[in-house]
Amino acid sequence: MGNRWWAQRKAIEADRILEMVPQTLVDSRVDGVSQVVLLEPRFRSGPLARWLQSRLPPERAYIEVRLEAFGSTIWRLLDGRRSVADIMRGFVAAHPDQADSASERVWLYLQGLERHGFVNFPQAATPPAHVE
Repeated sequence: MGNRWWAQRKAIEADRILEMVPQTLVDSRVDGVSQVVLLEPRFRSGPLARWLQSRLPPERAYIEVRLEAFGSTIWRLLDGRRSVADIMRGFVAAHPDQADSASERVWLYLQGLERHGFVNFPQAATPPAHVE
């Protein structure tokens, strides 16, 4: 999986990255004032996952993944309509002191969320065709 993922990322042009719209794959809730907690289903894959997940009591059905302040800001911007560029602008608006490193920080964070199965990039599912 790691090599295929890296190959897809290398195939995507920089301007296309900014146009991509990440989609969330897990539910979340806000804890306290603004900390986002991702709710990862305890069983996500395998032939019995759906059956097992549906039979767990609510308090055991999810693994909670707490995001720090910057990650919480990024997660709240993921609405299925905003592009990566829009998310970067929203991050800078919320954290102006991070403006110098915002684009790299947001992109790396989104890649991490994708690697862990919390988001996906539907537009990146098929790398561009190689023309010879």
